[in-house]
Amino acid sequence: MTNSRFHDLHHHVTSMLVMPCVDLNTVRELLGHSDLKMTLRYAHLALVHKAAAVDLIG
Repeated sequence: MTNSRFHDLHHHVTSMLVMPCVDLNTVRELLGHSDLKMTLRYAHLALVHKAAAVDLIG
């Protein structure tokens, strides 16, 4: 049994949408957030995704 909460699931789902490059405004709309700041609170990228973004620069 885990000690997961709905709040944890919300973070996970948001991150799973953001990591494959779903734009933040679309994620905001899907989650029903009126403010992008709220969406940003839930969007956490894994380090490998941050590194991949940096690699796009060159």
